[in-house]
Amino acid sequence: MSARIQLLLALLLVAFIPARSQSGVLVPKDKDQPDPAVLSLEEMNVEIVIDNGDARIFVTQIFANHTNQVEEGNYTFALPTGSTVSDFAVWDGPVRIPAVILERKRAEEIYSEARAQAIDPGLLEAGERDGSDPKADSTFTAHITPIPAYGTKRLELEYHQKLKVDRLGQSFVLPLKPADAAQQTAAHLRIHIELHSSIAISNFHLTNQAFPLQFSKQDAHTVVGVWQSNNVTFTDDLAATWTLDPKAADTLIVSTFRNPHPPLPSATERSPKPPQPEPGFFLAQTLIAPEPPATTHASEPRNVILLLDTSLSMQWDKLERSYAALETVLRSLQPTDRFSLMLFNQDLSWFRPDPTQATPESVQEALQFIRASRLRGGTDLGKALAAALTQAKSPNQSLYLFTDGNSDRGVTILDNKIAAAYTQQWNHSTHPRTNVFAIGDDANLPLLRLLARNDGLFENVLTTEPLQPKLDVFLAHSVSHPTPGLHLEAAPSASVQNVYPLDEAVYPGSLAAWVGRYLTPTKHVTFTAQADREGKPLIASATLDLPAESLEHPQLPRLWAQARVNILLDQITREGESRAAIDEIIELSRRYKFVTPYTSFLAAPRSLLRPRVIRPGDPVLRIHTDPTITSVIALFPFGLTKPLRHLPSEDTTKGPDSDRLWETRFLAPTDMSDGTYQVRLILRDVRGNTYSEQKSFVINSTPPTIRIKLERIRFHRGEIMLVKAGAPASTQTLTAHLEGAAPVDLRWNNAAAANTGQLRIPDTMAPGTYTLSVTGEDLAHNVGSQEVRIEVIP
Repeated sequence: MSARIQLLLALLLVAFIPARSQSGVLVPKDKDQPDPAVLSLEEMNVEIVIDNGDARIFVTQIFANHTNQVEEGNYTFALPTGSTVSDFAVWDGPVRIPAVILERKRAEEIYSEARAQAIDPGLLEAGERDGSDPKADSTFTAHITPIPAYGTKRLELEYHQKLKVDRLGQSFVLPLKPADAAQQTAAHLRIHIELHSSIAISNFHLTNQAFPLQFSKQDAHTVVGVWQSNNVTFTDDLAATWTLDPKAADTLIVSTFRNPHPPLPSATERSPKPPQPEPGFFLAQTLIAPEPPATTHASEPRNVILLLDTSLSMQWDKLERSYAALETVLRSLQPTDRFSLMLFNQDLSWFRPDPTQATPESVQEALQFIRASRLRGGTDLGKALAAALTQAKSPNQSLYLFTDGNSDRGVTILDNKIAAAYTQQWNHSTHPRTNVFAIGDDANLPLLRLLARNDGLFENVLTTEPLQPKLDVFLAHSVSHPTPGLHLEAAPSASVQNVYPLDEAVYPGSLAAWVGRYLTPTKHVTFTAQADREGKPLIASATLDLPAESLEHPQLPRLWAQARVNILLDQITREGESRAAIDEIIELSRRYKFVTPYTSFLAAPRSLLRPRVIRPGDPVLRIHTDPTITSVIALFPFGLTKPLRHLPSEDTTKGPDSDRLWETRFLAPTDMSDGTYQVRLILRDVRGNTYSEQKSFVINSTPPTIRIKLERIRFHRGEIMLVKAGAPASTQTLTAHLEGAAPVDLRWNNAAAANTGQLRIPDTMAPGTYTLSVTGEDLAHNVGSQEVRIEVIP
């Protein structure tokens, strides 16, 4: 099946596309569009606080049910790029039910149980608009039930967004305008905004007059404004821009936060852990001076390779935006520049076999070539990238990739293998800059970010975001280079730990930022940001005390935790899942309250939030078949039917005669008893013949029992602790955890007749009492643990 590329076709079919509103809509369960005759937005209040580039947006919405029956709805909120949900709540009459972070599948189980009892839960998850793509992280969905007849339902959502700086400019957008033709109206709307900046600002203004704020304060460091009205139709977004003072360039500003009082126990903990010493957090920022105008344009002719994804996943809005972005890049070329153009899906189609001069005539012919082509099939991204590198033979070469990154064809479809293969090929090429413009809400951002790390630039635009601002930044940065050698140092170095940059690349005129933490208050700590700029060193320093208590910037702990989780998610994308990485992600998500691909917000009565062993991921069924088998279906004894997916990249041998590996994931019912069960496999071969086979699998829901053995419980800083632990023979991994120290794997030691490992107490750990935990996972992915208290002394 194929479709001719017609850029206006999407407009004709908009009625068949489910509504996507940026401001949050509650859609009745049996409809694809909001219906104010059933559920209407009666009141909406928005509180915005922007603190040094971190925007906190707290949204309260009250929906009214206009029918005489109990309703159920799907609440969707499309978030701007770089946003993280940090709180969510539903109201059951006068009772506020705040959300708590749970492991994703556990949250879904509790939600189903509550819904069956007609209890009012709310489940908030990252991405998965259709439940099939966990890579999409731009939309959050809460399933709301019940909404009483002629009653109201109050929802609260809080999210944070990191605001980027480009060419000394910074902006904020509150997304209110629907992404399609559907209208959203609020009977009453109130918006309150506060902006605080350590760097002086100027030229603060609203880009439209849809929401004319009344300002009670507006100076070089603070802006406060409010606006409210009745019967407001969301026809535009609230958008504001401002300029950072260029005189602040190349100076370092450091903000801190430390609450010495430990947080309250989680509502889901039956036996809360004893209080732990609370770390402090810091944010270091330096504004990089913009380049002089004379250096912003390269005179050397450019050689550009343009890759446009024309697979069926790029239909409608994604195709229009990709075409517009590619056209903008193509028309920015000078006649002395040269370009190559490739359209790719599961096949490749070149505009011309050799690079072409970027004359107005050839540019027009290239655009006509795109318009005359067809959308078809799947996506073989690996093949397209490899072919592009064969064209990259000239100096000053750049590669521009316009795609959603959802590759489902080729030698491998695994993100880490596609990225690793491309990097290996790139290392043996002329090293073209790999600039990636990701399109769509379901774009495979982890893979595309890895590709852009090959000396390139990454940008993504969502369906609900305007294209032009991001495209302007993308085009400007693609012909310049990030500031090289940018890093942050602290003296004494032992005073801080776990320092992460908030951006992979920082361009002149942008803001470089690092977030880190400190375990103990320290006086006279010097932070120094360094970089190379046109052969001259860039040095910005600041000296301050890391305080015992500082409560002015409460967003810093979450900002640090989010940066740490991003590091772990990148590691998972490159190397695959590991128990230690997943456990740390879940722990950080729960402690600092934000949603990750492994966790969900659940708003439900506390009686349902029972402690349970965290088990990320589903059981996996894998089988090998001979090469004539074309499909496999599994019939499970508890009524589930699942097709298995062929993984060509994981076959034991390659080629048409290889044994084939098939895989599916399944979730066994919670009431199944432990034991051995039979699964029936239905196999079909190339001739249409079917075969039936029986295989067995084991249900084992009993977590392993862990027994920690320590020679003593008091240890000096810097000392090596010998950890011994006993566990059942079925235990596959054992890991020892101590806050502030790197996790240590325990291995079987015949001489000690136990699993042993050596854990080093950090030299900078503050004296006090800490919890040592050992976690074990068995072959069935059950997780058990034991904890002991130890004392750290100087």
